[in-house]
Amino acid sequence: MLKIVSYIDAGSGSYLLAAIASGAAGTWFFLRSKFADLRGRGAKKTELTPDSTTSE
Repeated sequence: MLKIVSYIDAGSGSYLLAAIASGAAGTWFFLRSKFADLRGRGAKKTELTPDSTTSE
């Protein structure tokens, strides 16, 4: 059976750590915003209405 030895140098390790941390943070904020929308605490979506004061 082959034994595989892995080596990650400092540059690759910090890149992988940053990618994992940013993915976890992005997932956390995405889930938090979706749960806020479900509870009714999210940003309200406003409808765009034409402005009657401007003329073309």
